[in-house]
Amino acid sequence: MKKIIFVIILFLISCDGNDQKEIEWTKNGTLHQAKISDWKNSTEENKLATCADFVASLKKVEHQKYKTVSEMKNDAINMQACIEEAINGGDYADDFKVSEVAVLCHIMMKSTN
Repeated sequence: MKKIIFVIILFLISCDGNDQKEIEWTKNGTLHQAKISDWKNSTEENKLATCADFVASLKKVEHQKYKTVSEMKNDAINMQACIEEAINGGDYADDFKVSEVAVLCHIMMKSTN
């Protein structure tokens, strides 16, 4: 009986760890109010986590929810790529807010779907 309880506890602990790893990429985004110049100097992890917050917030504004973390990550990756593309090629956008560019990207991404 003790072995069965031990196996169950071990299973539950391992499941929690996998769930934690699955959403770890969404944590610690700090670029919500930053300027594009800050974005350019930030880590990929920070950019992706910030985009996760953006897409989750935009989904909520539209009275929708993500069905899976994978779906949210796909949108966050697309958002990050869009921001990178929008600011590529110069410093003309350095004083824009990241959130402003994110909203423009959201509008563009919705119009192509």
